[in-house]
Parts: sequence; C-alpha cells; structure tokens
Amino acid sequence: MRIRPTKAAGTLVLAALLSCPAASPARAQATHDPRPLDQTPPYHMPSGGPAAAHAHPPAHALPPGKQPPLVVPAAPPPPPVLPPPIPVPTRPPPPVTPAPVVPDAPGEASKAPAGLRITFGPDRADLNPESDAAITALAHAAPGPDASFTITAYATGGDDPSTPRRMSLSRALAVRSALMQAGIPSVKIYVKALGATAPTMAEGPPDRADIVVTAGPAPGPSAPAQPPPPAPPTPPGAPAATTPPAQAPGAPGATEKAAP
Repeated sequence: MRIRPTKAAGTLVLAALLSCPAASPARAQATHDPRPLDQTPPYHMPSGGPAAAHAHPPAHALPPGKQPPLVVPAAPPPPPVLPPPIPVPTRPPPPVTPAPVVPDAPGEASKAPAGLRITFGPDRADLNPESDAAITALAHAAPGPDASFTITAYATGGDDPSTPRRMSLSRALAVRSALMQAGIPSVKIYVKALGATAPTMAEGPPDRADIVVTAGPAPGPSAPAQPPPPAPPTPPGAPAATTPPAQAPGAPGATEKAAP
C-alpha cells in the first residue's frame, strides 16, 4: 500500500521547519563609526586573539603627564618552604696500614736540623721499635695542626735503576704509615722516593729516609724571578740618562784596586 503526500501535509512540514531555531538566519552586531578613515585610530589585536579582546577590554588611556596609581600589596608574600635536607651517608676513612716494625731490624734514628733521619739495613724497608718510637715522638711534637711532613727516601741497588727507586718508595711508605698511626693526616705527608740517582744522596748514609717538618704547608717550587719594573719616562726637555762606558785599566781617570 503506497501513501501519497497531500498538500496539507506539505504545509505542516514547511511550518515546522520555519519554526525551528536552527533554521533561523544568523544574526550579527555591527558598530558604525561616522569618522573618516584617516581620523580613525588603528586597532591592535591583543596577544590572546579575539577571545582575549572580549574577555579583557582595553583600559582607558591616561592623560599626558599622569602616572597610574601605585598598587601596594597588603602584606609581603610568605617565605618559601624549603624541603628538609637529604641525609647523605658518610663512609669512615680506610684503616691505616700498620708500619712494618721488626724487633731485630737494622737501623737507627737520629735528630736532623729540621726533623729526623731514619737509617735502614741494605735491601730492607722495615723499622725497628726504636725508630718507630722516634717517629711517633716527632709527630707528637709537631709545631701545630697545619704542620706538614716531607719524607725523602734513598736506597742503593744493582744495575737496574728501578730497583733502588722501588726500595726507597717502600721505605718512605713505611715512615708514612708510622706518622699516620701517630695521628698525622695523610694529606699533611709528602713522599719523595729518589732512589740512588739524587745528588743529595751524598749528604748522608745511602740507605736512609729524611723527615723534614715545616710549620705550614710543604713549600712548593720557587716562583720565577720577576723582571725589574720599567724606568719612569723622561720628561720633555730633560737630558736622557746615559750609562758611562767601562774604562780599561790604566786609562786616564780609571781607578785601580790596590793589590793586597
């Protein structure tokens, strides 16, 4: 069965479409400015676009010479709340290596002008109880907490030049361990293992270690000599200073040194 649309049904459908809000035409609002174009101020779009222009209308311009009112806050902002410090675990320093002390080790301890001199037996790097006690007494008699100790060790050896160097290093480390056991920090101890090739080896027994105590940090390399300052400029019109030439002996006006 087929239903044919009638004229009355079409009229009802048309009336329903015209009464629907979605079918109504769009509306807009416009503002008319009667001034000419050359007298109309330029329009600047806000940085936020058209939405920002409607949300925040531009403020009225102040007259020339008038400053905007100063806005003073009622109270300063609260201080920032810092988080609690994070605990960092610390590790204890490593244990001190004990000094090699042997009761029958050869060698002796003697006072030096600036410290102590320790002698060793040939091809040996151990200390005897007397030498260890002398090193401990030297550490306890330090001139202050900033005192530093410089250990210079020597050794004899065979044809291989590295053998006395290694032996002198072992002796210097033995003395260093004795100082650290007496309470001297390792950063205050300076070690020099010179072996058998140092010129200062002839100043004492070949198998020895010299300990020098200084009141402050260990002295470093001497600074290079600074050049003398330049001479001041000669004022205009003044005669320039000249160095008289050296006169030969026997020349007129020369002064000879009397013979003894």
